[in-house]
Amino acid sequence: MSKTNNTYSLAKSLHHINIAREYMLDVKRDAHSNVKNMFTNYITKCDYILSGVRDMLSEENRIVFKKELKDSFLIEAINDKLIHLDENEKIEVENFIDLIIKKSKNEKQKKLNGG
Repeated sequence: MSKTNNTYSLAKSLHHINIAREYMLDVKRDAHSNVKNMFTNYITKCDYILSGVRDMLSEENRIVFKKELKDSFLIEAINDKLIHLDENEKIEVENFIDLIIKKSKNEKQKKLNGG
């Protein structure tokens, strides 16, 4: 999903819902009676939102949606590691990611141009 027409915000919100859903499943596993029922309801609400968005998408975008949500915990794991870095180290990581993205875009452009 690109950063146009609010798709960036949509993708981010869906990642957060997906992550929250997984944490709620974890809480539910160790919970008892009322708490378990309460978290079952929360999980159902997350599923409702995720399914509702998925159902509105074209088949092509559903494939992207599924891949994006599959990466939710990878992104979360990276964020968990970033909190241990100081500000300069975070900037280095951001610059490195920018270089990777630029390289990827250049390679895709070369393929489109037949090179």
